[in-house]
Amino acid sequence: MEACTKKYFDLSWAFLKSYIGLPYADLIERYTEYPEDCVLEEIDGYCFLAFTYGLVPGLERCIVLVYEQEQIIADCSYMVATMDDVMKKRAIYDAITLDSDWSNLEHFTLCNYMFDLPYPYYPCESSQSFDGLALFFTNAYVTKAYRRQGLFFQMLDCCKEMALRYQTGDTLLYSIFSLDPDIPCYGPDTKAEPYYYSMKDEPTRLLNASILAKRGYESVRLEDEEENDGSKLWYALLKEKEHIVEIDTI
Repeated sequence: MEACTKKYFDLSWAFLKSYIGLPYADLIERYTEYPEDCVLEEIDGYCFLAFTYGLVPGLERCIVLVYEQEQIIADCSYMVATMDDVMKKRAIYDAITLDSDWSNLEHFTLCNYMFDLPYPYYPCESSQSFDGLALFFTNAYVTKAYRRQGLFFQMLDCCKEMALRYQTGDTLLYSIFSLDPDIPCYGPDTKAEPYYYSMKDEPTRLLNASILAKRGYESVRLEDEEENDGSKLWYALLKEKEHIVEIDTI
């Protein structure tokens, strides 16, 4: 690893090691052998660190952290696997749906709204194959003082680049977001109390929907799921095709 990349990974590790739950030495060995799995890029004066690690075979998590000097000011993360594995492998189904209530409903939304399949779609009893990659976003936050600078869309671009780093040719991407507000755990916006689903956050959900719509996401309301105060569960979906061209280096 390059020294600057390792510096920012070490800062991230100190903050997230209990969440990641893997040995530091194993991750450093992975990133030394596969430098594409931990990438540092400077954009508009901010440092974007993106790194991945395995959850279960065939499923990995990617985390993107944005730094101003040594302070985290924005973050985004997702789980990614091939669509075929998402639909057919029980270990991946369990890892996604047990990660949180939000990711559980993201899996449901993917099956129900993208493919009109019964849920849960496991095991797959047909020979049908599913092309592409599925990205289940688990959080995204930009510190209030740094909003309106394009950081969120830049993080989305980093997420896509990481998901596609080993792909060639045409690749379908299925991306799913919960539209609930994310709760910051760093910087001046940090809140000590846990998040409770509430109707008062409906304007924020609609704002999140409008932001993602700028990237082509379609918002859906889960009509069969309603909270005690009458609020609905909102998710955003995007299906897109990317064409990856390999360039020979000289």
